[in-house]
Amino acid sequence: MTWWHRITHLKRMEDQLDNELAFHIEQLTADLMARGHTPTEARRLARLELGGPEQVKEECRDARGTRWVEDFFQDVRYAVRTLRQRPGFAAVALLSLALGTGATTVMFSLIHGVMLKPLAYRDPSRLAKLQEKTDYSTLWGDIWAFTYPNYLDCKKDTRSLDMAVWTVNRGTLSKPGAPEFINGLEMSRDLLSVLGVSVALGREFMPEEDKPGAQPVAIVSHNVWQRHFGGSREALGATLVFDGNPYTVVGVMPAAFRLDDDQFDVFTPIGQDTSPGMQNRRAHGFGVWARLRPGASLAQAQTELAVVGSRLAGEYPKTNKGRTFIASPLKPDVGNAKETMYLLLGAVTLVLLIACANIASLLLARAVSRDRELAMRVALGAGRGRLARQCLTESAVLALAGGALGVVLAAIGVRPFALLWPGGLPRVQEVQLNWQVLLFALGVSLVSGLLFGLAPALRAPARHLEQALRSGSRSLTGGAYRLHGVFVASELAIADRKSVV
Repeated sequence: MTWWHRITHLKRMEDQLDNELAFHIEQLTADLMARGHTPTEARRLARLELGGPEQVKEECRDARGTRWVEDFFQDVRYAVRTLRQRPGFAAVALLSLALGTGATTVMFSLIHGVMLKPLAYRDPSRLAKLQEKTDYSTLWGDIWAFTYPNYLDCKKDTRSLDMAVWTVNRGTLSKPGAPEFINGLEMSRDLLSVLGVSVALGREFMPEEDKPGAQPVAIVSHNVWQRHFGGSREALGATLVFDGNPYTVVGVMPAAFRLDDDQFDVFTPIGQDTSPGMQNRRAHGFGVWARLRPGASLAQAQTELAVVGSRLAGEYPKTNKGRTFIASPLKPDVGNAKETMYLLLGAVTLVLLIACANIASLLLARAVSRDRELAMRVALGAGRGRLARQCLTESAVLALAGGALGVVLAAIGVRPFALLWPGGLPRVQEVQLNWQVLLFALGVSLVSGLLFGLAPALRAPARHLEQALRSGSRSLTGGAYRLHGVFVASELAIADRKSVV
């Protein structure tokens, strides 16, 4: 049942309660009139016998366990009225929360889009990245890209992986249209099936086209299809000239297709490449991606690759001695952006904590002026828990309002911030305010409300009511003064920590 249905159901129950109460009053009034009382006297006696209407309603709500809902909405209405009565306090608190929540939401949007969001391929958890690893380290480390002969051996001798290979091949697209330098990609015909991607128009490469001497064919990107072929279906079967070689266009890639966060414009079969590097076990520079077959695990694939590596080390000691192959989950390559983003997230979180400490100090000072009000509520029967719930509801309303304003600021600033990232941000096209980011913002707002609403809630008066009712003090004294000092010290400590970060 959704919240809207719950609210509608509760309203219907309240209407039924009003009708039942009116019915009982009418029945009792009729009985009293039958005993000889006048209508006015009978109605007065009926109300006295049943008790106050609101008191009866409270007892009924307690019996069916819905009183807390009425209390909650009452507290929300009271909190909204209080904020409207103090526009200066509301403006300062909302702006502080909006800046803190907005900055935190922006950073989480970047982290989610760049690092946490799954790759845009089918079932990405089954994808793996294969690399070569040596038992010695060089200036470039001990992790290497594949060579094409090593890829062919691994593909032939592993049973748990469907493997595909690719390598970058930049060049000039000279026909049709104006010449331009573009990023080309040589790929094995099964790369798209491994990734679970289908062409938007036309077909993929055929097995016989991924071999030396086959008819030169190409798949073009959506951008090239638009720029050089006008988005026409007649592009299929047309000829383009890339790097001085003519190719027949057989397909068009989806508009959003990216490979390793790079945009490629012309795709050709790697098997048609007859350059010397294709037979050289020293020529590294080939990317190998794979998909685990049904029932296979990454550990099983790693074992098979280790066996192949051991065999090739014995067969080709000059190139493969001390070299093996490793498989790891395919994840976005974000480079050095990871550390920077987490560092900035920590910094803006400290800003949010400072904002919470500021608002807690303001609420604590405001709570002192409400001692009489809260003491009166206790004298009328409200428990400490009820007062604490009211204070926390007020802080939650303030936090959610500030969080909503922060989300608006984040929506305005997240794209410019991502585009202005020094050196360019990987997967910048994936950065957006989606439901996960909004859920994070909601959580941050509620936690913030709890943090700065806890102090006023804990100091709600439960003892010395007479002193609180008589007191006219409007200043911080005693425990409130000490608590205020704690907030000030906390702010200074957080600010000092932020300067160090």
